[in-house]
Amino acid sequence: MKTDWVAEMFSALRDCGEDISIVYGERTSAGGQTALRWTELPHDRYDGISGLAELLRLRGLRVERLPQLRGDRYGTLRRLCGFLSVLPAVKVRRQQWASPFHWSRSVRFLPPGQRVAWRVLNDAQTAAIVAAAKAAGVTVNTYLLFHLDVVVSAELVAPGAGRRWMIPVNLRGAVTRPAVEPPHMSFLGIDLAHKPSLREVQGLVDQCRRRGHHWGMWIMLHLGRLLGAEGMRRDIRKREKQQHGTTGMFSNLGAWEVEGAADWTFCPAVTRVYPVGAGCITLNGRMALTMQLHDALGRSVQTADALLQAWMGGCLGDAQAAPAVEPGAGRRETAAIA
Repeated sequence: MKTDWVAEMFSALRDCGEDISIVYGERTSAGGQTALRWTELPHDRYDGISGLAELLRLRGLRVERLPQLRGDRYGTLRRLCGFLSVLPAVKVRRQQWASPFHWSRSVRFLPPGQRVAWRVLNDAQTAAIVAAAKAAGVTVNTYLLFHLDVVVSAELVAPGAGRRWMIPVNLRGAVTRPAVEPPHMSFLGIDLAHKPSLREVQGLVDQCRRRGHHWGMWIMLHLGRLLGAEGMRRDIRKREKQQHGTTGMFSNLGAWEVEGAADWTFCPAVTRVYPVGAGCITLNGRMALTMQLHDALGRSVQTADALLQAWMGGCLGDAQAAPAVEPGAGRRETAAIA
């Protein structure tokens, strides 16, 4: 059987001791109490978008065609430019943390409720964040990333240290895969230093896209065929010994309209390479935010919950201070984020 080398990367991470589960939560109410019904799906079989669609359809809900990447073709020039743009990111990078990072600590495969912090915003809070992003002339994704970085850099990262955030990009519609469920995503690697402004973060994201960084990463994801399955695993262990790592993963599944759906949350997997995981989905006008921290950080779910509360508070604080804008004003949000 032909090897899916993108999926194999996640399988290799699992074989090296990582938990590659994508975590979803469906909001339920019983006896006046609100809770989440958790589901975990393996990242070597799904990405964030296909996993959510699968779970919604299993509940008998109608999900139209999955989000597509538009206006960005995987042509020869884009491949070359993208490949050149990611070469500097291949070298070993050591993230500087405020407290010891436990490289040799084994991952505890805890239930989601013991490791994932979550919040579901109401309609007014969601609308306020969207309006604030428009008023600032940035995408909602950039607005959320900016405030996430403010919190994480203040609480987890060593003072003055740079951060690199991995941002998944949905490639559906631009690449051909054997089925709709397996991973269809690549990544943007956004490097932040000091305390950038919202506009500066948006500029870095735009620059990364223009250079085709996500296409370069797509090529890199397929280079496993040169290493082979065992070679991929040796490379992961080698980089772990070299303490290669980024700050984290921020994945936004975008805005969905699904009639009859309850509130859902979503959180990406975390590994030693990207130990901070933050997720977002907006379903039927209500945004949900999540966060989890890898065991190597030596922090509890209570720390993740405090960070999530600060992240949400920063977003809403700026939203309340933002001027009103006309509907549709500002930058158009892309459906490419996965």
